[in-house]
Amino acid sequence: MYEPPRSTDLVLQEFITRGANEADVAVVYESNVLHRWQQSGTTQEKPYQIYYLDPTIETTSTAAIVRRGVDGGTADAARQFLEFLTQAPQQVVLAQYGFRPVNPAVDLSTIPGSPWQQNIPGVQVKPTGQVMPTPNGAILTEVLRQWERAN
Repeated sequence: MYEPPRSTDLVLQEFITRGANEADVAVVYESNVLHRWQQSGTTQEKPYQIYYLDPTIETTSTAAIVRRGVDGGTADAARQFLEFLTQAPQQVVLAQYGFRPVNPAVDLSTIPGSPWQQNIPGVQVKPTGQVMPTPNGAILTEVLRQWERAN
């Protein structure tokens, strides 16, 4: 019986290690695929091909500053840290690891050393597929329930 792993990165690592006879397709986060692409070329005859799902759902890493039990100085430091993370130099570093920038001033096609500059088969700076809205809370709760039940 199939048991889903704890993360899509583990799915990808197994896909890379075991090769085409184990699985034909792995559905994982783009950042994982881009970060591990060179690894696939060293363990298989050729690196994998990237395909973008259409439609797809965009996931955005989020952060929040808690208010309960946090003094003003700590909250201000957290706010400054979040502002620091979204500045262009830090967004460039994140892009070099396969994360899309949240800062619109950062252009993926111009970042040296980023996965988008490595001629990875199928990679797209601006995917053309339809982006669906994030599922509502009830659907997310059910997905989580099914995932936990399978593990």
